[in-house]
Amino acid sequence: MIHKLISILLLSIISLQAQENLRIGVLAFGTVNWELDVLKHHNLDKKYGFDLDVVELASKNAQLVSLQSKDVNMIVNDWIWVNTQKAKGKNFSFYPYSKATGTLLVNENSNINTLLDLKGKHLGIAGGVYDKTWLLFRAYSKSKYDIDLKDIVNPLFASAPILYKKMQDDSLQAAINFWHFNAKLESKNIKALIEISEILKELDIQKDVSFVGWTFDTKFANENKDLINAFLKASKESKEILKNSDEEWNRIKEQMSVKNDKEFEALKNGYKKGIIEEFDENSIGDLQKVFKILLKEGGDKFVEDSTSLDNSIFWNFDSK
Repeated sequence: MIHKLISILLLSIISLQAQENLRIGVLAFGTVNWELDVLKHHNLDKKYGFDLDVVELASKNAQLVSLQSKDVNMIVNDWIWVNTQKAKGKNFSFYPYSKATGTLLVNENSNINTLLDLKGKHLGIAGGVYDKTWLLFRAYSKSKYDIDLKDIVNPLFASAPILYKKMQDDSLQAAINFWHFNAKLESKNIKALIEISEILKELDIQKDVSFVGWTFDTKFANENKDLINAFLKASKESKEILKNSDEEWNRIKEQMSVKNDKEFEALKNGYKKGIIEEFDENSIGDLQKVFKILLKEGGDKFVEDSTSLDNSIFWNFDSK
């Protein structure tokens, strides 16, 4: 009987240990690594009662495969994908990670001052034909000028690094790229034509919106609520450290692969601006507006089986 009780106790301990381990799949050189490095360095996983295992993956597709095959418990992805999966009967949950997003950059010497000045010019777009920033700019141009931006520019769809280099060597005058590539160009006579906040305001979106967030299997999350919420608390504290500590930024500077101090400061400031201070029902209400805009501009091929935004995909996290 005693041996049986000991065996049961050992199995319970092993089960508890397995539950307290959280595996997060990340891109090897992604900006998410900065926060997770801070989390691990300050032992915030231990503070909140779990062990964080960071799994480096080669591509976004590898992240999606690993999440769906349960090789990892969590990744950073966008809520459009989560909502599409929900419409297909696959339940994943989303909690915002960052509101940092790309915008449209132009060379300061290009004489491009409004979207109308882009007429006849090549516009680089990093995220493909369904890039969310591109779709929002198209909606903005319709609202502001009654013109679809795609009808007056020559879209050039290419990878983010290629567009970054083409903007850098002035072989391209305008591009929509991801925020961290844009940040690196701030010191090179390249500026935002329009800030994304102005786009959102024109489209009657009042709150800062997040497109990317922590994404995880809903069944796993419901069975491990304490673990998920413990991680989100550790994530929040990591962001607070990065928000307030220059010393911490200096510590992780080497892994950021910056070429100079201007790039370093631009990336640091861009990350800080992306920190989400609150996420509530009003935020979800604005995301409903964003979804309708993206559905209108991107069409059925963009949203696939999802014709509405399901509010249940957003994880109900109480940080207290």
